[in-house]
Amino acid sequence: MANTRHSKHKRTGHAKTSLSTPEKYRLLIVFPGQTRTRHFTTSDLPRARAVARRNAQLGATVTLQDHEGWGRYTTTTTYTP
Repeated sequence: MANTRHSKHKRTGHAKTSLSTPEKYRLLIVFPGQTRTRHFTTSDLPRARAVARRNAQLGATVTLQDHEGWGRYTTTTTYTP
């Protein structure tokens, strides 16, 4: 058998960060006259509320959503201009 520098055993995978979502809150920001919805995610609720109020003052409709797990979100608050 030839000598090789590669490992002869199967390497285990690394932990996936996509399964444990640190972003607990998501904002869906829609400005009038635009078709693209902007997304903002954070784990800090006061920051999420501040960003939502700031964008609502600029004229956007902002939906604040809480993360339920497994990629599902529930709408908790809607900010309108």
